[in-house]
Amino acid sequence: MFVPMKQVDVLCIGYACWDLNFKVKTFPGPDEKVVTDTLISEGGGPAANAAFAINRLGGTATLACRLSRDNWGKAHLKELQSAGVDTSCVLVTDAPTSLSSVIVTENGRRSLVNYRPEVKPGDFNFEGLTPGCILIDGHEPKGADLALHRFKNIPSILDAGSFRPATKELLGKVSYVVASASFACELSGSDKPADWIACLVQFQRNIAITDGGRGLYTLDGDRNIFHIPAIPVEAVDTTGAGDIFHGACALSLARGENLEHALRWANKVAAISVTKPGGRSSCPTKEEVDRLAIRND
Repeated sequence: MFVPMKQVDVLCIGYACWDLNFKVKTFPGPDEKVVTDTLISEGGGPAANAAFAINRLGGTATLACRLSRDNWGKAHLKELQSAGVDTSCVLVTDAPTSLSSVIVTENGRRSLVNYRPEVKPGDFNFEGLTPGCILIDGHEPKGADLALHRFKNIPSILDAGSFRPATKELLGKVSYVVASASFACELSGSDKPADWIACLVQFQRNIAITDGGRGLYTLDGDRNIFHIPAIPVEAVDTTGAGDIFHGACALSLARGENLEHALRWANKVAAISVTKPGGRSSCPTKEEVDRLAIRND
């Protein structure tokens, strides 16, 4: 049977959950109850947030993840589709929705509790899809391996956030690795950026390490470490900023830009996102990013 080809900028493979984001003055202490009148309820998860961000930034994304048949899952699917995300590769299951309770203080600090039921690896079908780039968050290693095998000549990027054995196994299989400082620290056993880089280059030559408000580290054309500082902004909420960063980076790579350009553009996108409350809803539009670029030129 003939299957028409569907071209998208980025295929995002990984995790989806539902976020309950509470704003408080200070974190509650032991046996303390805190009341808030600010709640943002929306979809979350690294791959899902990245797909949402890609569409918000003017690109196109297909999301391969698992969503539940329950009310949270239905709401999440509707939210993604309303944002223009292609959900043809989403697997709907009977497992309950994974939930995250995010507590954010007035100074932008946050704590998170995640409920994640055990589920079987997803059997994804990528037939008829032609992505410009593949973004993997490590939560669906079976689906990631399938996509990397099917799209061998397509650039791929690994969002190495939390350290997991499955994510480590993907390091040498992708075109680019953008890791968090916590991942690099655990992998290398060191808290020094130079050691992080030295450790990661054993797996992959095209790397970057994000370190929150301290910016990010990568390698130049001569294989020397250089630092891209964070753009100075007043952070309100950092929820989802890393996911949005990875989505923006993948979109830039899909459009043929080099890694440094992609990192610098994603840096601007993430800087805007942390000035707004919420997770994926804080992602700016391309026009907002362009205005920031003009102000910083």
